[in-house]
Amino acid sequence: MSGPPLLAVSGLDMSLATRDGPVTVLRDVAFSLREGETLGLVGESGSGKTMTALAIIGLLPQPGGIVTRGSIRLRGEELVGAGPARWRRVRGGEIGMIFQEPMTALNPVFTVGEQIAETLRAHEGLGRRAALARAGEMLALVGVPGRAGDYPHQLSGGMRQRAMIAMALARHPKILIADEPTTALDVTVQAQILDLLRDIQERFGTAILLITHDMGVIAEMADRVAVMYAGRIVEDGSAAAVLSRPAHPYSRALIACIPRPRAEAGERHLLEEIPGLVPSLARLPPGCAFAPRCPAAFARCRGAPPSFATGPGHAAACWLVEATEVAT
Repeated sequence: MSGPPLLAVSGLDMSLATRDGPVTVLRDVAFSLREGETLGLVGESGSGKTMTALAIIGLLPQPGGIVTRGSIRLRGEELVGAGPARWRRVRGGEIGMIFQEPMTALNPVFTVGEQIAETLRAHEGLGRRAALARAGEMLALVGVPGRAGDYPHQLSGGMRQRAMIAMALARHPKILIADEPTTALDVTVQAQILDLLRDIQERFGTAILLITHDMGVIAEMADRVAVMYAGRIVEDGSAAAVLSRPAHPYSRALIACIPRPRAEAGERHLLEEIPGLVPSLARLPPGCAFAPRCPAAFARCRGAPPSFATGPGHAAACWLVEATEVAT
């Protein structure tokens, strides 16, 4: 997609305060997002995906969450170091976010209509009646008409997720961050939510940062993919390139974990798995963070790899890529 990016993140480092001192949780994170584009940010739990999203909307964990280096530019304007008033205008007005687990993200003692209306009253100065009317319109837009007066517990999981989408879209942001929008939903409802996000994107030209651990969702939704591991993007490129020609062993392992139907009914097979766990960001191994879990690790992996180009717009931070380049 052509044109300048709506959002450009470059060289982003972020740290959190702990009892043992500050811990770097994001390292040199860089990506861009253009109008009408879907960027999939993928990785296991603990990889840094949600922390990246929170940094983008200025909701750093407190006390002690801080961007220590790098840039977050929205339409060319630097947001790192912005004051509270600017961040309030960004949240909802320019960037909307669908948070994980709508049952806990929604307040159980207010109706869903009241919660959507609260955003409109706070940021657009609407009166209560006008804000509730707009909330009802937003719920109808996402396929939940006539439920503005319901409390979260009165809605199904899929309806609650749609209510969260309505809340994120209430002020018509140009960028939507969807953090695990299909987690804990059954397959049919997952497909409905993804269809809804596609419809919204087509109607309004919304750019979507889609955070997930599910490579199947990435294959269905994303134009481009950034694979994250231990706070760093280890591979990025077009969805077609990353899914068909993954260059990083971690990307290949994630793709191998996708369940695949067998041709013959009743045939059994073992589901692939990635051995070990994502390392603690406070105790990262030296060199490549994935090396202790990587079947292809070799002596060079004791040093941290830079990012190597593997093709147009496709790069991976892996010494194997350099070794392949040298061999060819």
